[in-house]
Amino acid sequence: MATISGIDVSYWDSGIDWPKVRATGQRFVIAKATEGITYKDPTFDDNWIGAKSAGLLRGAYHFFRCNVDAKKQADYFIDYVRSVKDDGELPPVLDLETNDGIAKEKIVPAVKIWLDRVESAFGKKPIIYSGQYFLQDYLIQAGGGPPPWAKDYPLWLAQYPNQYIDGMKPSLPRGWFAWTIWQYSDKGVVNGINASVDMDIFNGSLEDLYKFAGANIVIEKPKTHNVAAGDSFESVANKYGVTIRELVSANPQLLKAGETINVPVAVAIPQDNGNTLTSPRTYTIQPGDTLTAVAVKYGTTVAAIASANDIKNINNIKVGSVLVIP
Repeated sequence: MATISGIDVSYWDSGIDWPKVRATGQRFVIAKATEGITYKDPTFDDNWIGAKSAGLLRGAYHFFRCNVDAKKQADYFIDYVRSVKDDGELPPVLDLETNDGIAKEKIVPAVKIWLDRVESAFGKKPIIYSGQYFLQDYLIQAGGGPPPWAKDYPLWLAQYPNQYIDGMKPSLPRGWFAWTIWQYSDKGVVNGINASVDMDIFNGSLEDLYKFAGANIVIEKPKTHNVAAGDSFESVANKYGVTIRELVSANPQLLKAGETINVPVAVAIPQDNGNTLTSPRTYTIQPGDTLTAVAVKYGTTVAAIASANDIKNINNIKVGSVLVIP
């Protein structure tokens, strides 16, 4: 059974080194954006930009509050994701974990309102994330079983085995017959993240994942790296966000100081669904900022920022100045 590794992240995983994450073999990330109508994850922007710069496919999720108006929650999520000027590649996700004291008879229509409104905004059927027992207890119609429309949505199932072994499959809720993503651990360890992280697998091949995301696999012209004393395949892979296997496949020779090696780069190019916003990003300089820090934050380079803003002296930036981020 082909599967592809990925993770999901939120505020609790802040400060992520995304090239190192990509170098571990992760190919997709789903980042928390909003919860209810009062919480916006403050790390969403950084995660969204950083994951893209490292070549990971990205999706955004909303933690649903059953005691809050579903339409308002949908609009809150849509507005926040749209604020980063980039819809991402993977479908948006509805996170169902708590009933908030609301009866299942009211939860089912509320969930459908959110799903319909978000699908209309992004042009993709959202993913439903939940656990086996929540779906069996709360996302059901009169007489039992999921509502008939549930089968139209990809399922991301949270279920943690004592130990994950290749080839394992999650147990599906009654009335559900397929899963798309499995969150199999909430205590994962991934290089580049200084906290326990949720681990996921996509049910299919890499080609299937990109097709599901509505993206094309584009292999850019390889970058080059001048080997320095002390370099290893691991250190170079971490620097450029590729796996050791990818790097070795492109450079079967031994590393020698002074030689130039090729660094393959795979990037996701989303298909144009009419929802991609192309207006430039901007950033207002804060006290203590440097162009280097801003470049790292937005996954670009000092030179690119300087060129886009006609900056002659990169060490002379003024607090309050508004930069265009290329």
